[in-house]
Amino acid sequence: MSNIKDKTEGRPLIWSSFTLIVTFVCLSLVGLALVPLLPVKLSPSHDMPGLSVSFSMPGNSARVVETEVTSRLEGMLSRVNGIKNITSVSDNDGGYISIGLDKHTDIDATRFEVSTLIRQLWSQLPDGVSYPQISTRRSDDNASRPFMTYTLNAPATPIIIQKYGEERIKPMLSALNGVYKVELSGATPMEWRIVYDIVQLEHIGISVQDILSAIAERYGREFLGICELERSGGSEWIRLVRTTEGGTDGFVPSEITVKTRNGSMIPLDRLVKVTRTEQEPTSYYRINGLNSVYLSITASETANQLALAKEVKKIIAEAEAVMPPGYEIHTGYDATEYISKELDTIYFRTGITVLILLLFVALITRNMRYLFLIVTGLTVNIAVAAILYYALGLEIQLYSLAGITISLNLVIDNVIVMTDHILRRRNLKAFMSVLAATLTTVGALVIIFFLDEKIRLNLQDFAAVVIVNLGISLLVALFFVPPLIEKIGLAAGKPRRARMWVKRGAVYFTRFYRGMIVLLCRYRAIAFILLVLGFGLPVFMLPNKIEDAEAKGGWAEWYNKVFDNTIYREDIKPIVDKALGGSLRLFVEKVYDGSYFNRDESEVVLSINATLPNGSTLEQMNVLIKRMETYLSEFKEIRQFQTSVYNARRASIQVYFKKEHSHTGFPYVLKSNVISKSLSLGGGSWSVYGLQDQGFSNDVRESAGSFRVKMYGYNYDELEYWAEEMKKQLLAHRRIKEVTINSEFSWWKDDYTEFYLEFDKRKMAKENLTAHGLFAVLRPVFMRNQLAGSIIYNNSLEYLRLSSIQSSDYDVWAFMAAPFVVNGKQYKLSDFAVMAKGQAPKQVAKENQQYRLCLQYEYIGSSEQGRKLLEKDIELLKKRLPMGYTVQNENAYWNWGKDDNSQYLLLLVVISIIFFISAILFNSLSQPLAIIFVIPVSYIGVFLTFYLFGLNFDQGGFASFVLLCGITVNASIYILNEYNATRRNFPRLSSLRAYTKAWNVKIIPIFLTVMSTILGFVPFMIGDKTPFWFPLAAGTIGGLVMSVISIFIYLPVLSVSGIIRRQLDREKKLDESHENH
Repeated sequence: MSNIKDKTEGRPLIWSSFTLIVTFVCLSLVGLALVPLLPVKLSPSHDMPGLSVSFSMPGNSARVVETEVTSRLEGMLSRVNGIKNITSVSDNDGGYISIGLDKHTDIDATRFEVSTLIRQLWSQLPDGVSYPQISTRRSDDNASRPFMTYTLNAPATPIIIQKYGEERIKPMLSALNGVYKVELSGATPMEWRIVYDIVQLEHIGISVQDILSAIAERYGREFLGICELERSGGSEWIRLVRTTEGGTDGFVPSEITVKTRNGSMIPLDRLVKVTRTEQEPTSYYRINGLNSVYLSITASETANQLALAKEVKKIIAEAEAVMPPGYEIHTGYDATEYISKELDTIYFRTGITVLILLLFVALITRNMRYLFLIVTGLTVNIAVAAILYYALGLEIQLYSLAGITISLNLVIDNVIVMTDHILRRRNLKAFMSVLAATLTTVGALVIIFFLDEKIRLNLQDFAAVVIVNLGISLLVALFFVPPLIEKIGLAAGKPRRARMWVKRGAVYFTRFYRGMIVLLCRYRAIAFILLVLGFGLPVFMLPNKIEDAEAKGGWAEWYNKVFDNTIYREDIKPIVDKALGGSLRLFVEKVYDGSYFNRDESEVVLSINATLPNGSTLEQMNVLIKRMETYLSEFKEIRQFQTSVYNARRASIQVYFKKEHSHTGFPYVLKSNVISKSLSLGGGSWSVYGLQDQGFSNDVRESAGSFRVKMYGYNYDELEYWAEEMKKQLLAHRRIKEVTINSEFSWWKDDYTEFYLEFDKRKMAKENLTAHGLFAVLRPVFMRNQLAGSIIYNNSLEYLRLSSIQSSDYDVWAFMAAPFVVNGKQYKLSDFAVMAKGQAPKQVAKENQQYRLCLQYEYIGSSEQGRKLLEKDIELLKKRLPMGYTVQNENAYWNWGKDDNSQYLLLLVVISIIFFISAILFNSLSQPLAIIFVIPVSYIGVFLTFYLFGLNFDQGGFASFVLLCGITVNASIYILNEYNATRRNFPRLSSLRAYTKAWNVKIIPIFLTVMSTILGFVPFMIGDKTPFWFPLAAGTIGGLVMSVISIFIYLPVLSVSGIIRRQLDREKKLDESHENH
């Protein structure tokens, strides 16, 4: 034992072995204690924080709203710090502005800054604009997505049920630590309807404006601003509101008096009829066909949702026990069910991974102490890493849990390599190669933090977890493994004697390998050509023709002369592409171009959608959807169906199945039954989809077109002119029949029409009338649901709405024929105007203060031909567009990262990081080049794996590219590090013998590490082909297998062939000189 101590003297240990082991055990216990405090959720936080500002401006067109309000607000808000982007939509009667913020922005401070800017601008905005409302969107996904929902049912009106929930259940839930917010919804708010008779008012001599002013005087309130109030305990911000004398007894018209033209006062109750009733619904939401009140609970960002769900269920049970008769509460949605399900899957995968790895190590080493060392090292590594998870605020969700599982085999690799070296050499010199190998993997994963936001948000926790685990594994390998080897007496055991046939096999293999290396070194050029052809040259990506060749010079003309002809395209190009394209061509053409990014559906859901034509009412849609609900309620296998009637034209039903039926044939049978039922119901267009197979739609609406063009500019009229120019350019092609221009893209060509008046301006001028004057007279006659104010009643805000009794009596014809008096003379509207029906005015949309217009059309013919034609038209228009105006092609079918291939350029950054790390370790530039060449060879394995097995290439496929950059070079680093050490220790030994000696020494730990990594990925391929994880596992395994082949064949050729060839040449010359003598 003392001998081992002497030989490990050089290690960087200040403390004794016992102290180091106890230190790591204590840290592990701290880590295990912190595990319950880690935030647990279903999926990573996707949304970036943001704010939205909304306002209304009744009776104004989108253009007026944009010019008068939206532009001014945008200009003011663009000053706010931390803004990433700002978009706005101005519509008829109002608009909203959406502000995207940087992830690390303090959202409360930003909200305060925004509210201050709005307050400064408020006085400059025109009359009739409501005070802009600010709402926040936090960086965590909980701000918009509750993790638990309940439904409250009772034999009472929804408003009474909601009030019960607000008073009895909400306070108990809000008091829980970890609850972000509790919301109750579903009850239609109450309102006060005030109906007047315009004929009576005209007879008495009172205008509608007189009534509005009298109500405002009694019940009005005005927001004055925010001020800072100094108190003994510090300062706080308060809102200042001017209120009037209106009481809390509801709306009492008898208390309000209105002044007539002759100066007399009349009580309002003599002029109007007042009723308190539910607001007219604008949408419906039901569960299982029942009107219910919905209780939704949202967890805070740092909450452990599994633990919080137990507390919520306990409080709901307590509340249920004391509910009045007839009151019921049911679970609507519980995200923790799916978290538990997914956690079980992850635990299963992790358990299988650990079991496979330990069995593998046990079979290879057949040493229980070695197995104990691996298990202890692994456990300590993960437990200590939990401290950093907590400190860095990492979330425990699906991606990070999978990161932990994947990093297990990488951690084991470090322990295996370090243990193997200590047992052979009794020193810690292998740590430098372990450090380099770990840093290359870390360097590869670091680029995930520089990827596009969409991809980064999913993968950043995955990368962070793997980096933390690998960082801790270095400390474990250096400070924990050596003392543990010493204490368990692993080093004391004599190495097992190899059997004679094993020794002979090793000798024969070494002779064969030396011969093979010599042969490869002699025919190095052929070896490299085969490698290049195997990977492939991107000749198939070259364009058929270079546009504007004359302007680009002689080379472009020569290129077109050679390649732009029928013989080359039809006879030569296919052969050249196949011969030189290699595995890269197979991957790009057969896999990558047909791939898409799909999301994993955690639950089987059937979606039923209904649409009605323009002009339908909400009640018609509600009746139609109720008939489908009645049909669905017959099936006991359905757990729940949620109905959303969004508006008069659109509604949907989401059907969820009971667990025991969700993975049987029932959902498919129901789908076909629902399709049959939708055809028999008629009355609207239906679409049914889900269950990951072919959807159904009998929608007769015409598609708006899959070809999309976006245009931006700083002047709306100028942009509209250029959009029309683009439209003319596109319609010049015979295969394009119609092009629509709108503020945003849509899937359907919808008939959003409305009635509008075309005035005869000459007739109006003769009578000295203006449009404004006409509307001032007509508006009181046709007024409907005009907001007159609001009051607080029963502790809730209720609106006052003013309507004319005549507004419900007139149709379009009566509107045109109704007599009215202006300046003492009687007229009809039909005297001056014609009513026409036309397309509704467009919304005005802006992105980062640039106006946006969207063109859409369908191309009759091949989509590839249509795409090329569009690109050509876009290039033509770009040359004509003035400065500050842009046009771009917007692909309708989003393939992840296809338009922006910057992530693949980042792979080059990874490779350069690995190169410099290796150069520092080897103090050389030639050996790192040899290591780098292993990466593209491993990619051949990825290309072939995806091509041969027909896999979908998504983010998981890209992650396998990144991971392989770091993993595949590790084996090369170990071999070359050992080769350099052998050359230093045995300077007289030839390079060939030194290399084969290094190979023989490191082949066992390399085989163990590669096999452990491959086996670690196997559990991700068990069961269904899960998006992301299956491509990641398959790509990594394929790449690793190919990397082992490349290390065996190409590493000696790349790293030592020059030296070997020189030695062979010297030996040849010596032989020749001996023969001459």
